[in-house]
Amino acid sequence: MIDPRFYTNTGPYSLGEIADKVGGQLAPGTPRDHMVGDLGSLDEANETEIVMFGDRRYREAVNRTKAGVVITTVDLAKNLSDCAAHMILVPVPRQAWAEVAWLFYPRTTEALGLDDSGRAGAVANGAVVSDTARIGAGATIGARTIIGAGAVIGHGVVIGEDCVIGPNTTVSHALLGDRVQLYPGAAIGAQGFGFVPGPRGLRRVPQLGRVILGNDVEVGANSAVDRGTIGDTVLGDGCALDNLVQVGHNVRMGRSSIVCGQAGISGSVEIGNGVIIGGAGRVADHVKIGDGAQLGGGGGATYDIEPGAIVAGLPAIPIRDWHRQTVGLAKMFGRPHKKR
Repeated sequence: MIDPRFYTNTGPYSLGEIADKVGGQLAPGTPRDHMVGDLGSLDEANETEIVMFGDRRYREAVNRTKAGVVITTVDLAKNLSDCAAHMILVPVPRQAWAEVAWLFYPRTTEALGLDDSGRAGAVANGAVVSDTARIGAGATIGARTIIGAGAVIGHGVVIGEDCVIGPNTTVSHALLGDRVQLYPGAAIGAQGFGFVPGPRGLRRVPQLGRVILGNDVEVGANSAVDRGTIGDTVLGDGCALDNLVQVGHNVRMGRSSIVCGQAGISGSVEIGNGVIIGGAGRVADHVKIGDGAQLGGGGGATYDIEPGAIVAGLPAIPIRDWHRQTVGLAKMFGRPHKKR
């Protein structure tokens, strides 16, 4: 469900209106007057919501979905024998999805809901807010939390107790637990990097999710955690991000995982509990990293990593194999391999 604290829904709309908007065709027998109330995700949508199916990898998820409407192609629809939803058939589902999102949420912007006073939100007793910080309408600041100079807290944001929100940080579209620490310049809840090519160039896909930070999370200086497209970006209790870390939209990270400096986590990555990602590590989109796994510094994970595995290199392979490759290449080119 898209959080009404952060986004205003202009629906409902009929299937006929939606099909006309995206230039799609209704599947045979689909009623034009069937009403759609909102956008949804495959796993969580209900019968009043619309979802998108544009990748064969998600066929089983679509067959299980409880969504009332699916946007897809003629060819992909043939793989949905167990799906009871109505269908809107389009040439390019992701383009159509962007237009549907803008139909329901036309006023989605990066405006933070600030008023002239800079103190529109509710600040609990014992919290300390710098005179130069700005608190948006409907935001909630917990007891004993400190908001540093120049920090900007967007409308509807919830920040728990005993947090430290450092100078010049920005928090929007987010729910923060207790004892969260954001270091200077951190940006929480900005739009994820979502675009689709169209006849008139790139079209942004509205980012309609949130960021959820658990208790005792730390986010380093000048690091960014983007909000989800549909659904949330989640960092579990006790996670720690170093400085200059990028976490993309819809990433889900378990408890007590660590991401070292200059690392980049692409969208929709799933990271387990107790994972360590070394400095300048890179993780490709939709990769799954199991509990206790480790990715060496500078490594690039382009495929799923099993729980407890230790990998390195680009593309990442088991670390023993990577060391053997390094020694072998050094010998091949006549360069001595220096041991640490």
